[in-house]
Amino acid sequence: GTVVNRPPIKQYQRPTRARAGDKIAGGKIIKVEPHPIPEHSRPRRVQGRIALVGDAAGYVTKCSGEGIYFAAKSGRMAAEEIVALMKGGSRLPTQAEIEDTYCKKYDGLYGPTYTVLDILQKVFYTNNGAREAFVELCNSKYVQQVTFDSYLYKRVQGNNPLDDIKLLGETIGCMVKGYSTAKPDAEFSNPVESLKRI
Repeated sequence: GTVVNRPPIKQYQRPTRARAGDKIAGGKIIKVEPHPIPEHSRPRRVQGRIALVGDAAGYVTKCSGEGIYFAAKSGRMAAEEIVALMKGGSRLPTQAEIEDTYCKKYDGLYGPTYTVLDILQKVFYTNNGAREAFVELCNSKYVQQVTFDSYLYKRVQGNNPLDDIKLLGETIGCMVKGYSTAKPDAEFSNPVESLKRI
């Protein structure tokens, strides 16, 4: 969104500022601070009877940054588990019970997806050679099908051992070719834009 199309951000904010009008008149900005979206599950997602879900829990997929599905799914899973633990409102669940139900079930369903995406990011998003290899690898029909199915069903798909072995060989070949033909990464420094964000 607005990071890419930064200049008109004030235009996007104008209707909100107009509605707030009198409530913010005379106010001053104390600090502008962006917050990165976490790409790893939080080490502690339950504290007492409070359970984190969605972005707060770190349920954002690497590579794509998708989080809407996982926010809704984790919210629903947490609510269902807590309601079941309450046994019709007759008791309050403990932290350990919430961790043993909601967190354990969520991790069982989606943990492998996060692991695979973490590996993909570490292997293919590190430099130009690796990115070139990834682009070439995406020509594979098997990669396209596994990617589409995994995105559609929100879990790692594929699992065809023969095709997976072929994919490993193709990956190694693409990496060798990518590293041998790609230009080195350029030094990145943008102090003007960095100063605008302060």
